[in-house]
Amino acid sequence: MCFSASASFSVAAVTAVIGIAAARQARHPREILLAITPLLFAIQQAIEGLLWLELTEDGNAGRIAAFAFTFQIFAKVIWPAYTPIAVLLIETGPLRRRLLLCLAVVGLVLSVQMFLSLLGEPSVAVIQHHSIAYSTAPTALAWQMFPYFLCTCGALFLSSHGLIRLFGGVILLGFLISAYAYVATFISVWCFFAAAASALLYFFFRTAPHYSSAFGPPVLPR
Repeated sequence: MCFSASASFSVAAVTAVIGIAAARQARHPREILLAITPLLFAIQQAIEGLLWLELTEDGNAGRIAAFAFTFQIFAKVIWPAYTPIAVLLIETGPLRRRLLLCLAVVGLVLSVQMFLSLLGEPSVAVIQHHSIAYSTAPTALAWQMFPYFLCTCGALFLSSHGLIRLFGGVILLGFLISAYAYVATFISVWCFFAAAASALLYFFFRTAPHYSSAFGPPVLPR
């Protein structure tokens, strides 16, 4: 599979539209974080699209470093904490909520650690085998990936909603494909798959009855 600036911008455009549509379907403030997830992926993919342009055109080193740093802020700092919090906010089962709260705490600690790590190293990105490799990205099987994987995919699998778990399953499939076929550029490729998979969230907000008594009376989808 060949990745490029056009591929990143295309996914960014589609996920932006889906994110706006999903946000319009949200019925309660608790649902907003999950609903705008595709929008955040759209921003992340647009940033990588700009990075592609800089790398393929021998662009400015400062812009390359800035785009690489910003992309990794999304990949390493935002998602580990954001994902369990977003799922926690729409969950009502006591046990699931406790487990998600634990993952949210782990994710926040991990995000802080990764942010400090990013600040301590220069952000370097290069094109390798038709995708982008980041100098500070761990390999898929590095031990640091376990808590990251737990906070992102694991949080989705803890949801009581089938479409959220399906979203987690598609991301897991993307993880396996990326880890097997794109070792050096794992983070970039996995984020690309995750962005595309976030389209499933629109169908969750479109079809979910929003029946939770914790959120108030049921509201039928528009």
